[in-house]
Amino acid sequence: MASLAVVTLPCTAARAQIVTWPPAESVPPPSATLAAVNTPFIQYGVAVNTEFVTASNALCSPNSKVVPQCILGSGAGLVFPRVGWRSRGHWYVGGAYEFSKQDASTVYLLPILQQLRGEARYYFLEGHVGTPFIEGSLGVAGYGNEWTVDAYGPVASFSLGIEAQLSRNTVVGATLACRAIHFSEFTDSGGNVRDAGFAQLVGLNVILEAREPY
Repeated sequence: MASLAVVTLPCTAARAQIVTWPPAESVPPPSATLAAVNTPFIQYGVAVNTEFVTASNALCSPNSKVVPQCILGSGAGLVFPRVGWRSRGHWYVGGAYEFSKQDASTVYLLPILQQLRGEARYYFLEGHVGTPFIEGSLGVAGYGNEWTVDAYGPVASFSLGIEAQLSRNTVVGATLACRAIHFSEFTDSGGNVRDAGFAQLVGLNVILEAREPY
């Protein structure tokens, strides 16, 4: 019996080591893991944008006393800065300043469209490699020559986007936006009176943003 006890004792000890390895305290509880992932943070960055004008009737149809000449065409520029707060859940709320050089035929030498917008996003499929989202925004826009503002008015847009993480603190993404701007009546630098009216645009943005825990 003594010899049997000597043989079985090492086996029992080995089994105990297998059962208790790794130590329970080294594995974080599920709640701690989830808290590390779902932490609020500040998200900020820059985007390269294009603005394709699909309709700009008022800006392309001055009154009958002058030669009709479209003053607002498609263009490209930057969204900078863009900064916002990402919640623990699916929401992002922030703001962005966008400027783009548009085509103004020969009326303006340097036609600049500026937009200052408040933005809200709702993200789907949390935790996936590519996270789709929808975005709505409201703000003001101004248009003129060489950073002046000749025409201004409210802007609203709705976007579809997707975002992916390059690292723990860096994300890339893209959005496709439908935008509407209502411009006030104005006189351009060529002396042409432009009626008030809507311009419709389709915007494509390529985004690079960073995250910092909040």
